[in-house]
Amino acid sequence: MRKFLFIIPLLVLAAACDQYDQDSYKEYVVVESFAVANDSLPSVFVTTTARANQQYDSSDVVLNNADVQIVLLDESGSDEEVFGYIYSSEQERYIPQNKQHRMLPRRTYRLDVSFEDRDEIIHASTTIPDDFEVINEIPETIFYQSENQLELILSETERTQTQNIFVFTAIALHARIDNMTPFYFAALDEDGVELSDFQVNSSGLINEDNFTQNQDGTITLKYPWLGVAFYGETQIVTQSVDKNIADLVRSQDVQLGGSTLSPGEIPNLIYNVEGGIGIFGSLASDTVSTIFLNPF
Repeated sequence: MRKFLFIIPLLVLAAACDQYDQDSYKEYVVVESFAVANDSLPSVFVTTTARANQQYDSSDVVLNNADVQIVLLDESGSDEEVFGYIYSSEQERYIPQNKQHRMLPRRTYRLDVSFEDRDEIIHASTTIPDDFEVINEIPETIFYQSENQLELILSETERTQTQNIFVFTAIALHARIDNMTPFYFAALDEDGVELSDFQVNSSGLINEDNFTQNQDGTITLKYPWLGVAFYGETQIVTQSVDKNIADLVRSQDVQLGGSTLSPGEIPNLIYNVEGGIGIFGSLASDTVSTIFLNPF
């Protein structure tokens, strides 16, 4: 089974961390970086927010003169190893100078960003989720909506938060309109819905309590048929995400209508970033593949 990195779509809104006057605008520094267990050091984006009525151009908001580093912390929270970064004008991001280090599962890293010409000092920390793998044999083919529902058995892990939080994503490798399952084919009639919207189909956040807990410490999930948008070869990506990603996604879902809000009430996103906004998150990931067959 090979690892596959699928970045959860996130929307970092141009909003302050505290309540603010909606008729005024204040610029904030935005950081964005995602670390993956056992992968190399992640790249780091450093930008600013922009006014809502301003046409977005990445070159207008990128900050290319920041001092960026990621620090591996020891058990006491002190600096154990410091990794420096340099700015890449071609990629418009900061890239690590150390190419050998691999992000250690269950360890905590801190992102530091500062400037010579700005007052902001940014700090954010993440604890990398424990690495895991799908340990059961995955059938090469499965008939859609048959009694033999796809099962995923995840290896035992050591928790880095109160409970593990997962995201499951189906990536269809043959996303054609004549290959769509009935539910998603019918959804194409809705305004603004396109076939490409379903090629990468995510479950959203799922708490560990929704799994079957096995006596040996492993957990079992029956992959829902609703997660299958296309027949054909499909990659099923399982990700265990940290608290920072979970907090941001949950608060974003509320802003985008995921719950009932009082009139005029829009709660702020939860960033877990000191001195700015954005995300410094981490995850562990594994991927399996199967072919969903049309039963008709």
